[in-house]
Amino acid sequence: MKKNILIIGNGFASLFLIGYFLALPIFPFFTAFFRRIYSRYNITLIGNGQFVYFPAIPEFIIGKKSKKGITIDIRPFLKRRNIRFIDDRVIDIQDDGRTVLTTKGRYTNDALFIGIGPAFMLDDIPGTREYTYSPCSGPDTMEAFVEKLNALSEGIIYVGFKLNKRDGFVAGRGGQMYECATLLDFALKRRGVRDKFEIHLFSPNLEPGATGAITDRLQERGIILDYGYEPAAFIEGGLRDADGTTRKADLVLFTPGIIAPEWIGSSCLPVSIGGHIDVDKYGQVKGLEYVFSAGDCSNHEAPPPWVPHQAHMAQLRSESAAKNMKSALKGNVPSDTYRFELSCILNMENDGMWLHAASDDKPPFWGIFPKHSKKLITVKNMFERIYLFYLRYL
Repeated sequence: MKKNILIIGNGFASLFLIGYFLALPIFPFFTAFFRRIYSRYNITLIGNGQFVYFPAIPEFIIGKKSKKGITIDIRPFLKRRNIRFIDDRVIDIQDDGRTVLTTKGRYTNDALFIGIGPAFMLDDIPGTREYTYSPCSGPDTMEAFVEKLNALSEGIIYVGFKLNKRDGFVAGRGGQMYECATLLDFALKRRGVRDKFEIHLFSPNLEPGATGAITDRLQERGIILDYGYEPAAFIEGGLRDADGTTRKADLVLFTPGIIAPEWIGSSCLPVSIGGHIDVDKYGQVKGLEYVFSAGDCSNHEAPPPWVPHQAHMAQLRSESAAKNMKSALKGNVPSDTYRFELSCILNMENDGMWLHAASDDKPPFWGIFPKHSKKLITVKNMFERIYLFYLRYL
């Protein structure tokens, strides 16, 4: 009898899980036909049907990327794999993971994967919702930021982030904000108005006086480093400090820390101290059989403190979860673990840096790429094009 697999979410974690769970046939354009003839699983995915390639959103600032170019209707991808798609939103999980409730129905499963993405701690600093923009809020918000930026001929711009480190790892989007700051510098120079703007980069998670390769790149561009700074509130026209002092800002681009969506707390899923779905080193939700999770909604077990939440880490975690789910469905004990790795390319448009750390100290791609070169921008774009081609056509 076929096993019923239920996947929640259609972001990076869920799509990587599908890729590792279902082998790609030799003739990929006939995948839907092959899947209908032979499949050991009935797979259902609940989501919104729209995949957004979030790593490219900072490039909206320089006009290189747009909402249309990085948004994909994921339903044809699922159809080619004989995966049933349900356009709906999950509101609860019950019966130790065997029952999933949505706004429109109830679904049971033999195995469940949760890749629903993050919720952002928007109420952590008052005024975040009302007076800041964030690339992590999606293409529409970033387009609104760029529109307002292009209407300014001079001004002060604050770019910042705050991380959620309560689970011992980096739950936030610091890397994207570094990229946004450097791309802002490039965009304003290209317009010939850079000398009429101040760009500040701030974060309470950075030690004042900290140094390093990224800091050097920011200082080379005249970006003011407000390391260690956290406003008491965001207000109209700026930021307010704890002593009541106001810092003027014409635009604020800010990303708060990450937790799991609020409804997780009232479900049967265990929640970590930091507000994430509590999973073990195999990607299995603690205390629940045949329930797995990866990506921004779930934590790491015993992570090194530098480990992030990002698309590449979701890939490593989903690969392990796929192997362990298959193993569990065969009656075996999950045993596959994943590497801890931070690996991303910082695109500064006129320069590039490969930011990398790994638990096994292995360099990315056997060290064939330079750590610091403008050519890395081409490499980053190549990765993006390959992945989006895979989603659109394979």
